[in-house]
Amino acid sequence: NCSQSAISIYVCAKLGLIKVYGDPNNIPSELPAVLSRVECKGIVMLADEMTIEKFREASKNLPSIKHIILVGSNQVTMLDAHRYDELLKQGETKKIQQADALAERQASIDPDSPLAIVLTSGTTGIPSQVPLTNFNILNALIRHWDYLKESRARPCITQSMSHASAGIFMTLGPAVYKSTVVVPSFYFDAVKSARCIDKEKCTNILCSPIFFRYLLADPDRSKYDFSSLKSVMVGAALTQPELLHQVEKELGITALCKGYGSSEIGCVLCDSFNCKDERRFTSIGQCWDNLEVKLVDANGRIVPIGCEGELWVRSSYIMRGYYRNPEKTAETITESQWLKTGDLLKMDEDGYLYFIERIKHLIIKPNGAIVYSSEIEQALEDHESVERAHVFTVPDPRVQGIICAFVKLRSGKACEADELKKFLGSSLSDDKIPDHIHFVDDFPRTSIGKVPKCKLVDQMMKILNL
Repeated sequence: NCSQSAISIYVCAKLGLIKVYGDPNNIPSELPAVLSRVECKGIVMLADEMTIEKFREASKNLPSIKHIILVGSNQVTMLDAHRYDELLKQGETKKIQQADALAERQASIDPDSPLAIVLTSGTTGIPSQVPLTNFNILNALIRHWDYLKESRARPCITQSMSHASAGIFMTLGPAVYKSTVVVPSFYFDAVKSARCIDKEKCTNILCSPIFFRYLLADPDRSKYDFSSLKSVMVGAALTQPELLHQVEKELGITALCKGYGSSEIGCVLCDSFNCKDERRFTSIGQCWDNLEVKLVDANGRIVPIGCEGELWVRSSYIMRGYYRNPEKTAETITESQWLKTGDLLKMDEDGYLYFIERIKHLIIKPNGAIVYSSEIEQALEDHESVERAHVFTVPDPRVQGIICAFVKLRSGKACEADELKKFLGSSLSDDKIPDHIHFVDDFPRTSIGKVPKCKLVDQMMKILNL
């Protein structure tokens, strides 16, 4: 999270380039696959020895990269690489000569051309490439910032700018409304963000549940004043109502709501900010203007109110298709331009939506019974010793339908797997009790705080020697 990252999206918008957003936590072995899928021609990166060494290792399989731009005060160099500050100086000296060429280039930009390609979080497998056009982004920006009203004055970026929410929609906010975007830290740091909100009197944040879990564990949390916050949206992962009640009580943050969106939708789909009852914390809210939603069964028929169905979305904000992947596009977007989200939801009589489960996270038992991993996770977290749990199954046909759980215990607490299974027996049927429970100190996370279950699956398969 730095000024160069923010500036680059404006540069791309002016020149008709495409900025690619991906998780910076990708290890060298993953980086070539990520960048080669979109045939990246250039990369901007830190000029420190560790980053450059990682890139050297990865670049052996990156023939498409033609331009390397180094950022930072370190004087580490690479053959044929440009230094960011030097490029700025060159641009200043050539500004007058290049004015006409720049104006011509800008005038040639098609609003329907891509401005960004967002690599999805990949929590269920290989990341997908989501192109968002200038038209998508500008319309979503205006809608998003219209909705925030007075809270758009001083947003604080608490997440990684490597994803759409912070890297596009918060960073480009000043392009449509006067505002001051505050960036508290280079990397995700909940405590630095809290200090920044207090000092800079920030008015808006968008965060994942892990942000508040870190803050609630901070012994100095009472020192921070959060009264300037006028809207706080929590999303990117399943958020229990109990956590939000705790945030209200212990941190004094009252402008809380839950929200839902995705890279493919191109913006926030719904939130519960305007709800005046308990649904503010139990639902993900009502659909925003200029978006259509419906919940459908396996045959694409709309389900009755109160029944589970897959969420389909249609609007001018959503992507037109995955980048150079017509097969997946055809699977995901219907002929009438409905985007299939792959998420199971319910809707009540007032149009409030309730997230139930990712369809890919459903566990199918050998007898055909369907088990919701979120139900087991909630039951595990009801135990006094459990801080967080993630439940899944493994794809190996030899153990089809077995339920696995990774569990993180609260600080200072101890518990055994058999104790947890016995505890679950009081609230769940036998076929929902995990076959394997593995205790961890923490979970792997993406740059925006999601836990990639695909990595948990890989770890469990190693543990089980599958």
